[in-house]
Amino acid sequence: MENYINKNVVIVGPGGIAKDYAKVVKALNTNAIAIGRNKERCDLFEKETGLKCISTPLETYLKTIDIASTYFIISVNTENLGFVMRDLISKGAKHILVEKPAGIDKEDIGLTIKLLEGKNVFPFVAYNRRFYSSFQKAIKLIEQQGGLLSFSFEFTEWVHELANYNKTKEALEHWLLGNSSHVIDVAFFIGGLPKEMHSYTSGSDIISWHPTGAQFAGAGITTKGVIFSYQANWASAGRWGVEFNTTEGKLILRPMEKLFFQKKGELTINEIELDNKLDVEFKPGLYKQVEAFLNGDSSNMITLQNHYKNVNNVLDKINGKSVVVI
Repeated sequence: MENYINKNVVIVGPGGIAKDYAKVVKALNTNAIAIGRNKERCDLFEKETGLKCISTPLETYLKTIDIASTYFIISVNTENLGFVMRDLISKGAKHILVEKPAGIDKEDIGLTIKLLEGKNVFPFVAYNRRFYSSFQKAIKLIEQQGGLLSFSFEFTEWVHELANYNKTKEALEHWLLGNSSHVIDVAFFIGGLPKEMHSYTSGSDIISWHPTGAQFAGAGITTKGVIFSYQANWASAGRWGVEFNTTEGKLILRPMEKLFFQKKGELTINEIELDNKLDVEFKPGLYKQVEAFLNGDSSNMITLQNHYKNVNNVLDKINGKSVVVI
């Protein structure tokens, strides 16, 4: 494991995902702590993770540290992601990794984008699936097999389980941005962003809490000249998955933590062995993501600015909303 003892890391919000981050920053030997408002939650977090958690208002704590040199990981609930990020930016934070989707909706994210105007600050949005060993292996195999011909993806959500997630009405209304965007992000990260896309939605009367629809389908071509298609039906059966086609065959990520290959002209689908030790020991993708954040390596990361463009130009269209080109 690497040693980042010279990196001061603050995890803001001692919730569920924060515990996964705590495990990673401890393994990376960072100089890390967590901070939260609720003393009971802080005490429980510290007991479960072994990472010190300070119960104090964020503004009070910021007065005691060198904000510009500190690495902040924002893991508060979705409704407060934008507010906390803007607070840190206004106080001079330079290094920020914020949990997806970086705001409750497009307007919330837009407020942060406006605040960033004229500042040389580029927060990263934590789309950890970009760092899955399965996706990294797929990228290498696509290159070895002569490049990508086409791809498809599915982002069907298991809505029958959402009652167990304890999400607010506002978070559920923006569930495609808050959750399904994981699949959409990695598909277009590898295949290239859409140059042209035709999108269809229906079923706005099927799931009352998601007014934009429950059934999604579309197709197009990316800036890399790769054709693609997608579908999802939240009212039926299915699961997340991505498939990439090359001249040699089909690379299948379903489940997304694993990689399978179907050779052209054959029916057999074989699982590809992965060097996935870090994905097993830690929450998949998280170790490499945090390591990239600490190293300033943006090659597999997405900045908040580019994330906002994708929300406007890709996610909104898939979600049956108008497209705004920025």
